[in-house]
Amino acid sequence: MSGLLHGLRRVLWGASVPKAKRYGETSTPTSSTYYQGMNQDYRWFRQDEIVRSCITANAFFSSLQGFETSTEDEQYSSLKEEIDELNKKLNLDQALYIAQVKRSIYGKAGFEIIRGSDGLPVELLSLQSDQLKPDLDENWKLTGYTYKGKEGFYEPDEVLYFTNLQLESDRLGLSDVEPVRSICQARHELLRENFPEIVRTIWAPYVILKADTSGLPRSEAEAALDDLAEIARAGKSLAVNESVEATVVDITPDIASLNHMLDKLEQSIIGAFQTPRFLLGKPIENRATAFAELETYVRGVVNKNQRYLKREVEHQLFDPWTRVIQELGENAPLPVHVRLVWNPVRAMDIYNMADAAAKLYGSYGQGLLGEHKDKLWELMGWDPSELEAEA
Repeated sequence: MSGLLHGLRRVLWGASVPKAKRYGETSTPTSSTYYQGMNQDYRWFRQDEIVRSCITANAFFSSLQGFETSTEDEQYSSLKEEIDELNKKLNLDQALYIAQVKRSIYGKAGFEIIRGSDGLPVELLSLQSDQLKPDLDENWKLTGYTYKGKEGFYEPDEVLYFTNLQLESDRLGLSDVEPVRSICQARHELLRENFPEIVRTIWAPYVILKADTSGLPRSEAEAALDDLAEIARAGKSLAVNESVEATVVDITPDIASLNHMLDKLEQSIIGAFQTPRFLLGKPIENRATAFAELETYVRGVVNKNQRYLKREVEHQLFDPWTRVIQELGENAPLPVHVRLVWNPVRAMDIYNMADAAAKLYGSYGQGLLGEHKDKLWELMGWDPSELEAEA
């Protein structure tokens, strides 16, 4: 029976190709006129270094240690191995990292599930989140997905879909960037527009030029004044006769207050994403403060993201995969649930392991481990291939 099902799948399905085409469907959103027409949350992710650092740091630590899979019973170990192979083929770790980044920006993220002739996935194609919308009937049941304005473009099982802060049953999440748009705009204006002018006044004062143009026609007089204003810019040399008077205006900008304002704006963005400052390369008071921040961060932001991603992967991927694998096999057992188990990210483990390695290895390789770098790498759980590359 299972062989017949397998054959039918090959005949009826065949090897699928992506519905979203390469040109105009999945390209990175760009703009040739200074972000004109670009999704504003995505714009600030691209343009503001703090926003990008916070979002990518949260995504990185949410998937830092990777995950394992498990089943209810050891007799299903072969099924678990097949699921592990699919995870490896699809690079699911990287897909979950991308999903976390995009759902934080847009409030949602989606991947087209491209299947092979046997019905199992062969690729996850990342879709433009702002062009993807779930279709729901009057009873709130998912009937498909609209993409690029085409209603019903995808069937419900053709998309791996994630949301962020989904408060209603509309399957539309909220962007983490939205609350800090005005703060990003303020920082942008200070850093990109006001700062160049401020820097110029630090080393070159303002100059007011008074020129006698009474003997010139109006058009020539205006042109002469424009030329004088251009020449008088900071760093330019100026030669005039007695008909031009120059007055220097000493303007001293309040740099301390300006830096304080920028720091407050930066802290507001970091606080909105709940990312520890030291993970972004920002100075902290002491190690105890860093540890407390990291512990709170792992238990809060990281664990919350991992719980959500785990449930969606199990429901949308693992359960359908196991059903197909069991149908293709002989004497298929009862439905089996494969679980995703995140490898723990514990602040104490990170600090203790780093501290132990530092004490054992020493600053100059003269600690207890001496020159045995392989033991150090084994202790830290690092990739041994790094030593081979170094050698």
